[in-house]
Amino acid sequence: MYAGTNLGSLGGTSGGSSSSASGGVRRTLGSLSSGISASLLYGTSAEEKVVLDIGSYTLRAGFSGDSSPLHTTELFGKFTIVGPTKRLAGRSRGLFDNRIGSDEVLEALLLEQVREVYRRHLLIDSKSRKVAVVEGALLPVQVKRALARVLMGNLRVPQVTFYPSSVVALMTCGAMAGLVVDCGHRSTTVMPVYDCRPLTTYMVSTPMGGNTLFKNLRELLLRFGRFRPFGANEAGSIAVDDDVLGDEIVHLLKTKLLYASPVGIPQSFGRPPTELGVGLVGDDLVGWFESSMTASSEFTRMTVDSSKHGRGVLEFPSWIRERAAEVLFAGDATQDHQGIVESLARCIERAPVDTRRALVSKILVVGGVADMPNLRVRLLHDLVSRLRQNPKWSALADIAALAEERNGSESHSSSVNSSKSNISKGRSAGSEPSPSAANGTAFASSNRCWIGASLAAAAKIGGTDIKAEDFDGVNLPDWTIQ
Repeated sequence: MYAGTNLGSLGGTSGGSSSSASGGVRRTLGSLSSGISASLLYGTSAEEKVVLDIGSYTLRAGFSGDSSPLHTTELFGKFTIVGPTKRLAGRSRGLFDNRIGSDEVLEALLLEQVREVYRRHLLIDSKSRKVAVVEGALLPVQVKRALARVLMGNLRVPQVTFYPSSVVALMTCGAMAGLVVDCGHRSTTVMPVYDCRPLTTYMVSTPMGGNTLFKNLRELLLRFGRFRPFGANEAGSIAVDDDVLGDEIVHLLKTKLLYASPVGIPQSFGRPPTELGVGLVGDDLVGWFESSMTASSEFTRMTVDSSKHGRGVLEFPSWIRERAAEVLFAGDATQDHQGIVESLARCIERAPVDTRRALVSKILVVGGVADMPNLRVRLLHDLVSRLRQNPKWSALADIAALAEERNGSESHSSSVNSSKSNISKGRSAGSEPSPSAANGTAFASSNRCWIGASLAAAAKIGGTDIKAEDFDGVNLPDWTIQ
């Protein structure tokens, strides 16, 4: 039985005619500020689909044809773990939280989360709209089935369409081929797309993602940070501990203060003796970080509350802000996890020879981590340097470019030359694309997959359609079991 609140019929069938302005359910005026769509003023259409992008840590929801999600939230952030037979204390964070131990609990959490989106943000009856779902390359089929059961079983959605995230992300740049680098919370996936087809056989994945960045930032702050309670002098500062450094503080620093340095680590700091890992930075490398720091202040300070030490000032070296992301580029030597640059190079090497030029010339970086300033151009710059080390790949290095910062009239090397010019002038690389290179730069990298699915659904581009009457709770197509 449908578990959500019935907000009224919009008129017409789920695949039929549009509802009238007087009979349609109006969206809230708050969505006007998001620049969503003009249909707010005239009612909604029955052809309009609900678009859901469910990642490992974040949920984005909205309507097809809109230019940005109507609602973005932390996945399961405000719901306790509830199941039909048990209720566990505490909150679950993310799709793959260790406390989610069964399909039963996962479905209960998904039902609470998606029903909340319909009730408080979309403001429509779930039975009146088809749903388009962005499917990540590594989305487990168990999660996919659980989501389908929630949508078509509990919420009575008439039809669900799955779109591959890599293909729809490239649509935001008007491209049919390219390398899509999805920097998510749990991992980073490099997916080659050619002729609007994801080449899953040549996909490369690494555990370097937002969670690794979170852990690395936390370890660096514990090692190099100091905490001084209000009223204490400089000598009264103490080492940072877990009580001072809560998860909320680390998450705030990760999302608001971090940026990628435009200058990579010199070859002289190779491995060994200097190795990079979560919280692992050699003393010689720390000295180089301090000397090459681009921040205007040597130290960064912020006021925090501690239950044990009271209110005070958290102080840490500013080089942590721009060098915490180095572990993403270089990888974790302690766990033998390759970095994003090496994953890109491996994907290019594994791809068919006749597709490499088309793939390298359009590199698209998406995901929540991709919103970090300078990350995209720094990744391109390091990839070009990596390719030039081997004469076999030097021709590909000359044409490497970011997909969203080029168009057909540009030369192949314009993006690389632009990034080199920015770095040599000491300003933020990628912050000032040339006027002729504006091809989709208005979209946030974290929203590209959702926006691409919104475009595909509005343009009626086919995906994998599953109708409610044909779904038995299990029969979902999945490329990993075909």
